[in-house]
Amino acid sequence: MEKVLQKERKLRISILGDSISTFAGYTPKDSVFYDSYVQWETGVKTVEDTWWMQVIRAFDAELGINNSVAGSMVSGNLSTSAMAEERIQALGENGLPDFILVSAGCNDWGFCVLPEEFESAYQTMLCRLKNTYPYAQIWCCTLPEGKEPEGEVFFNIDGTISKRIYSDIIRDCVQKAEVHLADLEKYQKEYETVDGVHPNKEGMKMLAGLWMKELAL
Repeated sequence: MEKVLQKERKLRISILGDSISTFAGYTPKDSVFYDSYVQWETGVKTVEDTWWMQVIRAFDAELGINNSVAGSMVSGNLSTSAMAEERIQALGENGLPDFILVSAGCNDWGFCVLPEEFESAYQTMLCRLKNTYPYAQIWCCTLPEGKEPEGEVFFNIDGTISKRIYSDIIRDCVQKAEVHLADLEKYQKEYETVDGVHPNKEGMKMLAGLWMKELAL
């Protein structure tokens, strides 16, 4: 009997993030930062300009679910928190992911969540991710610095605690959970932004490049 060879499916990558990882039409519609107006302001005009789609293309992979929510923190007893069970469960709605890329924590820093609260929430998030997706590679990024733009900005975030403290917590949590670290902060590079936090097109390209270095692509 003749064997029928089936083409191996592409890797499936899901994203868990905040506003930096949103894009209209691809992330929850009520919580998008990169809407049509911001796309025009930032030059991030198509999904191909986002850091995460650039990484997915470099893998020759496919997007599973991007459950990124503008303004969301890792911490907090909210359905929008990155540690929330419903957000984590949603990452597998288009099939179990092979990779989960986590880009979260910037809002915890910006909204001055206490480091010990952030640490506890990050540990909970990783525990739930591992329990829900035991066969997925989970990659978590530290928090690089955005470059302050010239002129007036249309959004401002000002954390009173050094962002590096939150990156150190991420490193520690990742090591203890035995998942993978994408240490973007260690490169000491400031990415281009429109407001000191949200990347423009060039900033997205830099972030994608740093992710690819960490993923050895």
